[in-house]
Amino acid sequence: MKKQICISILLVLGTLQVLLAQTKTILDTKVIGSYCNNYFDLNENGFILVYNKKKDVDAGIGKNADLINFIYYFSKDMSKRITFKVISNGEFNIYASKNNLFLVDRNSTDYFVRVYDYSGKEVANKKFDLSAIGLSQGQISKIHFSANGKMMFEVYDGHQELHLYTIPLLSPHAVLSEIDIAYPSANPLESMNVKGDWTLLGETMGYYIICRKGANSNYDPNAIAYHIAFYDEEFVLFRELLLDNFLLPGEQMMGKDAALSLNSSLQSFVVSCLIMRNQKNILLVANYGMDPASSVMRLFWHKEFELINNAKYKFVENDGMSVPLPPVISNRGPQINVSVFKSRTNVNEEAVNQMVSFDAQGNNIYNNVQMGNLEMLNLDGFCVDNENMYSRFKTLQMARTLKSYCDFDKCEALDIDIDPKGNELAIIRDGKNNLVTIYYFKAKN
Repeated sequence: MKKQICISILLVLGTLQVLLAQTKTILDTKVIGSYCNNYFDLNENGFILVYNKKKDVDAGIGKNADLINFIYYFSKDMSKRITFKVISNGEFNIYASKNNLFLVDRNSTDYFVRVYDYSGKEVANKKFDLSAIGLSQGQISKIHFSANGKMMFEVYDGHQELHLYTIPLLSPHAVLSEIDIAYPSANPLESMNVKGDWTLLGETMGYYIICRKGANSNYDPNAIAYHIAFYDEEFVLFRELLLDNFLLPGEQMMGKDAALSLNSSLQSFVVSCLIMRNQKNILLVANYGMDPASSVMRLFWHKEFELINNAKYKFVENDGMSVPLPPVISNRGPQINVSVFKSRTNVNEEAVNQMVSFDAQGNNIYNNVQMGNLEMLNLDGFCVDNENMYSRFKTLQMARTLKSYCDFDKCEALDIDIDPKGNELAIIRDGKNNLVTIYYFKAKN
């Protein structure tokens, strides 16, 4: 009995076992009295496990069938944790900003949003109906939450024009209303043949950012640029910048679209596209930042990588008809990840892709063909891995722990995460034994 206790100690909620550099936290359904039915990755703001009394419970069950949700919040470094419960009766989702958690309970166009702080205290709640201002749920492209508690709906009309609707959730007299966007009158893209529509890029430094793309032609342009506009909290235009042509002489962009992403940690803009140069298929990644003395953004770094064994993986079909999709950019704090997917239909699916990663200084820290990405893992594929498609795990501390689950049935990796300091997080759900185990490995010095 003593030996068994030394090997494995059950940890529920706040109890911790530290073994070498590993912290292991187990949430046992038998002890908690509920089943883990949902998981929300809040990126740098942590993660949430949602438990309910019934296994495999469905969301959106109607007004006459309330569902009790037990919320278990953890920060990514496992230093903070809270637990509380809420009742929902519709489609239930959780979002986060650096200051708050937002619990969204939706039935059709009826929204009930609760706002919590990171101590588990409810600080506000709001009920509203999108149809009251003429919106349907199908018109919502994306939902955003700002650091100061505003909920924002991103909508594109039949002409693909951007409309934004917002409700200040922390205000006692908040109402949902449309934002009157004063679009910039300047047009630095006027010399370009193709001009895109305005889209919402994100929020950083207390400013909302929209952008539009210009290109020499719709397909295969040899010049492409972005007009970027910054707005304050009241959506008053604050500043305009031009991200000028990032294609070098002799480079031809493949396809119609490039990818543009805001890295709020670095306060920079990452652009990426596939290009053809000297008959070679190449992934281009560049990072731009603001220059106080100029309205043209300053290039921090520009990198190019040949596609690895494109003849085998066929990231790009050179058949004269196929149009390659743009790369996918994901930001994990100051780390930048750019992936080229093969036959990508859903960015959340684990698929063959070439991924390149950069640190805050723009140094390349990873470049390989793999399955999935650094935030996801198919345990079945990892356990077999005949073609070495999970090479990114070989140097990680979690590798041995993940391998130990290859002999178990009904296990899945809910999430994996490697932060910029090298700390590792792996969350495994054992469906057979109804356990969720959270592993945290401190970075090696």
